Amino acid sequence: MSGGNIFQIQRWSIHDGDGIRSVVFFKGCPLRCRWCANPESWNSRPQVVFFSEQCSGCGRCARVCDAGAIAVNAGSPAVFTREKCRDCGQCCAVCPTGARKKIGSRVTVEEVMKIINRDAIFYRESGGGVTFSGGEPFAQAHFLRELAMACKRVGIDTAVETCGYFNWRQVKDIFAFLDCVFMDIKHMDDCIHQELTGVSNRAILTNIAAVSRIHPNVIVRVPLIKEINAGEQNIENMCRYLRENTLVKGIEILPYHDFGRKKFNAVGIVIDHTFTTPDDVTVENVKQLISTFGIPILEFK
Repeated sequence: MSGGNIFQIQRWSIHDGDGIRSVVFFKGCPLRCRWCANPESWNSRPQVVFFSEQCSGCGRCARVCDAGAIAVNAGSPAVFTREKCRDCGQCCAVCPTGARKKIGSRVTVEEVMKIINRDAIFYRESGGGVTFSGGEPFAQAHFLRELAMACKRVGIDTAVETCGYFNWRQVKDIFAFLDCVFMDIKHMDDCIHQELTGVSNRAILTNIAAVSRIHPNVIVRVPLIKEINAGEQNIENMCRYLRENTLVKGIEILPYHDFGRKKFNAVGIVIDHTFTTPDDVTVENVKQLISTFGIPILEFK
């Protein structure tokens, strides 16, 4: 069987669809969202990440690094020259504090299914299943297709979390093997969307409409950020588009969190922004506004 690149399989998740689920995180993403919770997923290849705050300065990593990418001064955290790193992972194997980790691996469909099947009884009893996330699963369309088909053959419920940025014609057939589709809307203004994510939102909005016409269980997710997309005009524009152009089942609001901030530093991405988690009043106001358009608010617990 063929394979693909992933960076984690999280078991016992209860926040990525109904019931108890295993979440398969695909590596590689076409977007560069400034608030991303998983920036280690951007690069499609396995890579070494470095959490400098955990480094003891012991020097073991520098002694095994053949690329000369690590320099250590006694008692200080190591200096990591990422451009020299070959991502071999030798430094990770000797790091005593977990400051260095190799993220990502090449796996086969068979290997992933072995892990998924361990919890099959819990999927059935809880109404759960498997969720494909990332990164962006549709960036590895062939691998996603084979995994979804393998799950269907053994009766496991499947869901996907996607940014919606894909070639519709190349992936249309995959939706027949998915029971639930979560699709993000980051912002309705195309210029702002490009500034925040690096890509246009036009294909994303078109794909949400297209998928909702052939799939009965399409849910729009909104990563809500107070100073970015929680404004009344943006929410109204989104709701109007969804009501007039789609058949989505509803909207799920996901308030922003800063869990990914340390990861940006670890993968060597400089961030010069600060985002704010919306307060309860802001979230409630957004939900009430959405409700005026007759679009259901959905929650998964």
